[in-house]
Amino acid sequence: MKRSLLALPLCLLPLTAAAQEDDRSYLSDLLEGYLSGGGSTVSIRGFEGALSSRATIRQISIADDQGIWLTLNNIVLDWSRSALLRGEVSVNELSAEEIILARAPISSTDASLPPPEASGFSLPDLPVSVDIGKIAAARLELGETLLGQPFEGRLEANLTLSGGEGATKLTLLRTDSGPAAQIALTASYGNESGVLAIDLDAREAAGGIVTTLAGLPGAPPVELTVKGQGPLTDYTAQIRLASEGRERLAGEVEVRAGEAGQTAFRADLSGDMAPLFLPDYATFFGNDLRLAANGQRAADGRLVLDTFDFRTRAMTLAGSLVLAADGLPERFALTGQIGLDGAPVLLPLTTDQRTEITEADLTLAFDATQGDGWTADVALTGLDRDDVKLQSATITGTGHIRRPTAANPGASFDGAFDIAATGLALADPALASAVGDQIAARLQLLWQEGTDSFELPLLQLTGADYGFDGALSLQGLETALTVKGKGTARADDLSRFAALAGQPLQGRAEAQLAGEAALLAGSFDVEGTVQGTDLKTGIAEADNLLAGRSTMDLSIRRDETGTLLRRFNLAAGTLTAEAKGTLASTGSDIAAQIDFRDLSVLGAAYGGQLNGIAQFSGTPEQGSITLDTTGEGLTIGVAEADALLKGTSKITAEAEIAGQTVNLQSLKINAATLDLSAQGRIAAEGNDLSADLNFRDLSVLGGGYRGALAAQARFTGTPESGSLTATATGRSLAIGQPEADRLLAGETRLTADLALAGKRIQIRNVTLANPQLNANAKGQVEGENRRIELQAALANLGVLLPEFPGRLTVAGSATQDAQGYQLDLRGQGPGRIDASVKGRVASNFGTANLSITGSAQAGLANVFIAPRSVSGGLRFDLRLNGPLQVSALSGRISFADGRISDPDLPVALEGIALTANLARGRASVEGSTQLSSGGQVTANGTIGMTAPYNADLQLQLRQAVIRDPRLYETRLNGRVTVQGGLLGGARIGGDITLAETELRVPDTGIGAAAGLDDLRHLSEPGDVLETRRRAGLIADDSAAGDGSSGPSYPLDLRISAPQRVFIRGRGLDAEVGGELRLQGTTDNVVPSGAFNLVRGRLDILGKRLTLSQALLQMEGDFDPYLSILASNESDGITASVQIEGRATEPTVSFVSSPELPEEEVLARLLFGRDLTSLSAFQAAQLASAVATLAGKGGDGIMSKLRKGFGLDDFDISTDAEGDTSVKAGKYISQNTYTEVEVDQNGQAAISLNLDLTESITVRGSAGADGETSIGIFKEKDY
Repeated sequence: MKRSLLALPLCLLPLTAAAQEDDRSYLSDLLEGYLSGGGSTVSIRGFEGALSSRATIRQISIADDQGIWLTLNNIVLDWSRSALLRGEVSVNELSAEEIILARAPISSTDASLPPPEASGFSLPDLPVSVDIGKIAAARLELGETLLGQPFEGRLEANLTLSGGEGATKLTLLRTDSGPAAQIALTASYGNESGVLAIDLDAREAAGGIVTTLAGLPGAPPVELTVKGQGPLTDYTAQIRLASEGRERLAGEVEVRAGEAGQTAFRADLSGDMAPLFLPDYATFFGNDLRLAANGQRAADGRLVLDTFDFRTRAMTLAGSLVLAADGLPERFALTGQIGLDGAPVLLPLTTDQRTEITEADLTLAFDATQGDGWTADVALTGLDRDDVKLQSATITGTGHIRRPTAANPGASFDGAFDIAATGLALADPALASAVGDQIAARLQLLWQEGTDSFELPLLQLTGADYGFDGALSLQGLETALTVKGKGTARADDLSRFAALAGQPLQGRAEAQLAGEAALLAGSFDVEGTVQGTDLKTGIAEADNLLAGRSTMDLSIRRDETGTLLRRFNLAAGTLTAEAKGTLASTGSDIAAQIDFRDLSVLGAAYGGQLNGIAQFSGTPEQGSITLDTTGEGLTIGVAEADALLKGTSKITAEAEIAGQTVNLQSLKINAATLDLSAQGRIAAEGNDLSADLNFRDLSVLGGGYRGALAAQARFTGTPESGSLTATATGRSLAIGQPEADRLLAGETRLTADLALAGKRIQIRNVTLANPQLNANAKGQVEGENRRIELQAALANLGVLLPEFPGRLTVAGSATQDAQGYQLDLRGQGPGRIDASVKGRVASNFGTANLSITGSAQAGLANVFIAPRSVSGGLRFDLRLNGPLQVSALSGRISFADGRISDPDLPVALEGIALTANLARGRASVEGSTQLSSGGQVTANGTIGMTAPYNADLQLQLRQAVIRDPRLYETRLNGRVTVQGGLLGGARIGGDITLAETELRVPDTGIGAAAGLDDLRHLSEPGDVLETRRRAGLIADDSAAGDGSSGPSYPLDLRISAPQRVFIRGRGLDAEVGGELRLQGTTDNVVPSGAFNLVRGRLDILGKRLTLSQALLQMEGDFDPYLSILASNESDGITASVQIEGRATEPTVSFVSSPELPEEEVLARLLFGRDLTSLSAFQAAQLASAVATLAGKGGDGIMSKLRKGFGLDDFDISTDAEGDTSVKAGKYISQNTYTEVEVDQNGQAAISLNLDLTESITVRGSAGADGETSIGIFKEKDY
């Protein structure tokens, strides 16, 4: 700006001869040409009065490559033209109404260094004198990017330069709404007198520009004064810096002239600077900061700094320096310490990281008079940052500084540094694991003047179990930079780098690299090797391959002729791979090959061998590619792929490259019964590719795959405008899934015709057809918008479900746009199948609004639940509105006239009528069913529709018949509740009353229908195997794992049967009653209570023994425990028969008092005499009785008669006198029992038992002889 304004009067000197020229056309162009340059462009607008004493310019702007950075508006130059004739530039006024400095200009760099000699100071000796009475800018605007905040001010100044004398006065005042600021400067200098006078007074209020830019805490008001007057041979300037009215730094700077052109200098400044920094740094600075320095500079440029001393509370830095005129040091010494008696010190660094140290020491020394050696020592303890902590670190350096000699005309510098760090703790865990807690390094360097190089002959880094050792040379420092070097890196344990790499690395690795590179030319020549031992990456196959020793060898060169890959070799396990060749614009020839001799090194699932070769020759404009790979007996652990790859498999390819076109001459894949080939052209203007697949026999894949498949495909055009057609034919296809195999029987044909147009894919037609199934789809895909029209028909659903023969169709559309998917699908078929789905699904499948309605047959599920079966009609009317969760599902599902059967259950459910209303994630169910054995069950309550499926159900049993033909039959009445999670934990409770119940003590041989041990089925047909599996005759291995029996459910069931529980079989006919309670869990049933004797007898060979005891109770499962005792007394001997044990296998024993052998006891029971007195016929009867009690005799005649008459009790007995009587009994109601007895004389008697409560009974009788009786009895079991 100064250059522009001051140059104006001088530029006008030669213009007087051109007075008639137009101002703009000549003067403006001339000035712009003179003032522009050095990356700046000056534009002048509105130049008037150039030849008068008052010239004006409307605007001057200066721009650089980024645009205008300075604008001056309404410039006035009031000057004296006549003074030019006297050699004077006399300007009364040079002003601008407005100066706008928007930003700083782009700096131009000058790489040349200043000469070492001092040039001295003097004002320029101009050919004319300059006297400017007024320099002013009414409005000075500075952009925010310059000072951090916008600035507006007013500038006034004057300037005089004449005869080697100069003087100026300047005032700058801030005028905007920002903090007040003012700068006043008065300065003068005379060349003859040598007197320099400076008076600077700068002040700024709080929050000003200077304190804000400096980051002073609180941005306080500041003042700066610099005052001094005197000759430069003896000049002293007083400097004072204050904030908030208090002096912070003060002192003086002196300059003195010495002998022989020397200039001495001295500086002495001190003060309390701590308030100008953050409070945290107050400990470092203290309240007494001092800076002192003195020295001299000789006329030839030699610099001597005799003393330098800088001190704060926590730091001292002192030293001296002598630099020769050529810039080389003659002597230096520097010592420094940081520390506060072992307390941490916060360093005032500009980084955002808080950095503390406990102590630091620095020593540097060199004295050419004592030799050419230099030393350096740095010690640091207690470094503490958020990202790193360090207990201690040391740097020790030694070396030489050698001046030029006759033998060695260039100066030189060399050095060696030893660096050690201990107690290193990095905040990043991965980096900390990689580096470790201690590290050491050694560095050597060498510089020789005139060699244009910088050498690092030694670079060493050593960690706990890793290191690097190398050397580096940088050459051509002033021309084309070239780097030469070599190095070896090793890692004895790669696991320390696992976290850093994000892979579970293990093993040992060593890498060697040597070569050179011309950084500016881009050329290089490098050779390297990497050796690994037992490397691991966390990928099982790679780890197996890299077990043991693995190597990689590389040699590559790049120059102006191209890139030469001399070798790239890889060896690991049984794998070797190599590549070599040249890459160049004029022609390349590169080849690679792989030889994998045994893939089993990858793991147990792998096997075989693989080898191949690939080659490229030519240029990208005219080249060729070939590929040839062969595998022998390859296996990868996937049964289908292993079967396909059995034997020899090959992949070959040949292609020609011509510019942007690739002609695929041949691509072939051959494996077992599979042949795949492709050929065609790939080009920017259009592709034409075709492929053929022939899979002659899918059975090689193993499993259930069968049949043959042939396919052809062709693509023409470009991805923006192309066509894809494909056809496939399958014959007798099968995949091993019976239902799918039935659908694929015969010949299956697939055709597809697609068109590509820009981002749109038109599905012109896709069809699938075979004798059973026909499907067709059309539509288009364009960006996020897709629409598919679908029609499919199954000729006969009976192929899958024989009970539902007939045609099944599905038709509708699916549309996708930016908001999601619109569905409209409907299916119809036999079994009243008629279902539809309509509505929208969000694009992220997060929400939906769907209507799902229709009807179907439950039997459709039979194929999936076999051997269980279900039948009946289903109707559903559902809404899904919200997230794709059952909580958003509402509506109604009904199941009518249903039937469910399971071979594992003793009954089937028939006549099922069930309704479920869904809302808020729960289903309210209500329904009823008939049991196939008789009786009814009703249910109502709620079931949660998400795990654990919490339920609150009530089941009502009405005369529900449960039977095991071999063991029991009963009728159940009562209520059962299920509360809790159905996946486990639901509590099962309630009260069940047993109506007439009969428990049969079976004959032996109850398991006669069981399978034969060790029976093996040879060549068993699949349907027979499935039948045996459904019958439960084949063990399910999947259930043999840990022995778990599935989820457990708490129990609290009460089973009540006051009477009419009969125990029959093996001559036994007893009635019991009582109550049971089942507690515990379904995994561990804890029963309590028992059924006790009401009445009963044991019949053996016409001998009736009255039961004195009968007990039935549960002991952990549902095979009841029996304890029955019948006795008879004869000749003073009491003989008893005892039946005890599980109902399925009770044991019979005979006891007496006094004790007799069992056969003697039985003889006395049956015949009333000892065993020795029995006749042969009686002995046979005795044997028959034993068989009956042991379960070998089947039902006796009395049992058969009782069943035939439909009685609850039937008995023929003989008394002690030999009189015979017949007795018959039956329950005529639940609590009323009647019994009729007729003797051999025809006299009859009737008795009646009425149970009023569980313990009170009314009994009455009447006989033909006129005798009657009645009584009330209270009975209690103990």
